[in-house]
Parts: sequence; structure tokens; C-alpha cells
Amino acid sequence: MKKDLRASRSRHLTVLAVAVVTAIIAACSDAAAPSAPSVSDRDMSPEVEQALAKANSQSADIPESFVAQGLLRERPLTHAVTVTRVVRNDGGSIDVPGTDFQLRIPRGAFVGRSMTFTITALPGAAVAYEFQPAGTHFLVPLTFVQKLGHTNLDHAKLPPGFERKVSGAYFTDASMIDPQTGLAVVAELLPAEIDATWSGNQLTFPIWHFSGYMASTGRR
Repeated sequence: MKKDLRASRSRHLTVLAVAVVTAIIAACSDAAAPSAPSVSDRDMSPEVEQALAKANSQSADIPESFVAQGLLRERPLTHAVTVTRVVRNDGGSIDVPGTDFQLRIPRGAFVGRSMTFTITALPGAAVAYEFQPAGTHFLVPLTFVQKLGHTNLDHAKLPPGFERKVSGAYFTDASMIDPQTGLAVVAELLPAEIDATWSGNQLTFPIWHFSGYMASTGRR
């Protein structure tokens, strides 16, 4: 009987010792294992690093400017797409083919019976447009409307240090946008909304003056 009790105690001590050693090894392994890089770190390709460095440098020389990450198209535009249309003072809308974009002009937005509008979708991946007549200010804001079904909004990634926030962004010149990465230096950020419609989600924000606007998923 005593032998059986001693044998049982011995087995329990052996099992306990094995469990302790296993736990120690596991703890050491976890401590030694390097932490996984963040999503932002993995996404800093040479192209993004170069575009970000250029944007930071340009922004440093422009007071009250921001570096923004533009919303990207799933299929970049291979060339600029331009539409010109005359809109009467009672309002209307202009669609830019192949871009999922619409500009809405409300009644009484400008003085005069009509105005000739020109919209150019910029080539590349960035969802960005130039508007003319440049410098025009409106009495009532126009509305920027971008359908989101063919963009990267649901899986947009940001460079390190960027705040994730969807907004509109005003840029003074197309040269301030990197067409491949969408990183841009912008002069103004505008509150934007995402609305659900029967044809899918769309991003909207007001436009009080021309010339260039883009959709942004984050900023620094």
C-alpha cells in the first residue's frame, strides 16, 4: 500500500515538473518572438516613402497646408477625362463618364442665367478632379458626389502617423498630388459624409469655390 502511494506521488510530481518546464519554455519562446509589424509599417513601399517625403517637404514650405492620403481607384485612369457643360441658374448636375463622379449644382448657386462648367478627372489612382472656371465662388455650395464601389475605401491603408478620417480636400495645383499613391499636399479639408443609396455608398462634401478637389481617407 505504501509503495503504491509513493508511486502515485512520484507520478504526480513528475507530471507537475513537466508542466512547469513546458510553461517556462513557452513563456521564453513568447518573450523571444519578435512582435509583428503594424499594417502601416508593412505598407510603406519605396513608392509611398518617396511620395510621403516629397509631400512633407512641400507642406513644410506652405503655411496652413496638410498632407492627405487620397482615396484611390481600384483601376487607375490611364488618361484625363474632361467634360464641359452649360448649366442654367435653376440648377443641374454633371456626370464624368468612367469615374463614378457627379457634380451637383443647386438653384441660385451663381449670378447670371447660366455658367459653363469644365470638370477634369485627373489621370492615375487618386480620386481627384479639377474644376473651371477656376477661382469662381458660389452663392450656394455645390456638392461633390463620388460613388465608392470602385475605390479602396473599405481597405484603405495609411502611412504611419496619419489620422484615419474621410474628408474632402482642396488642392491648388495637380502637381501637389502623387498620382500613384494618392499622397497630396492640400490647402483645405472639408467635412464629408458617406451615404447609402440604392446604387451603393457614396461620399459627398460641399464645394464653395473652385479649382481642385479630391476625396481623402486620412491626413497628417
